[in-house]
Amino acid sequence: MPATKEEIAATFGEVVFRYGYRRASVDDVARALHISKQTIYEHFGSKEGLYRGAVELWATQQRRRVESLITETSALGRLAEVTAIAFADARRGLAENPRADAAEPSEIVAEVNERVFGPMLRDLIVQGNQAGELHVQDPEMTAAFAMAIGVEAVRMMRHDQSSRPEEAALDALRRLVAGRVE
Repeated sequence: MPATKEEIAATFGEVVFRYGYRRASVDDVARALHISKQTIYEHFGSKEGLYRGAVELWATQQRRRVESLITETSALGRLAEVTAIAFADARRGLAENPRADAAEPSEIVAEVNERVFGPMLRDLIVQGNQAGELHVQDPEMTAAFAMAIGVEAVRMMRHDQSSRPEEAALDALRRLVAGRVE
């Protein structure tokens, strides 16, 4: 049975995660799925199109997964929970793929995080504002700051996997959305 468009995108995402975009090839996907490169190009048009498809698929799946895990009822609780899920994912990724020489996550991980966690944080801040629980004047900028805090915390984890920057990052997020910066 021929591979589906989703299977092709998912397989390319795995290859990019493992080797990076530049080293990933359409040949890798064709070999893994026992299909022709022509089949891949019929679905995606180009390697760049295949990459966009992989990112979109992974981001959609990740957002659904994270949303299904949220149990908190308060705005601040949901923000903290989403942030904790992101850190747990980062720790799991580091444990599963310990690349000590990698200073940064693969480009696909970074792009999926930007498409999932940034918008989720912004949406949760907006919802908190609408519910009267938060009073954030610029949800977009606040979400960007929260993402930067998270990226730095994960960078610290990557540099020293025994470090525990999560609590400091969560505390900074709480202060950021509460409007108290000390």
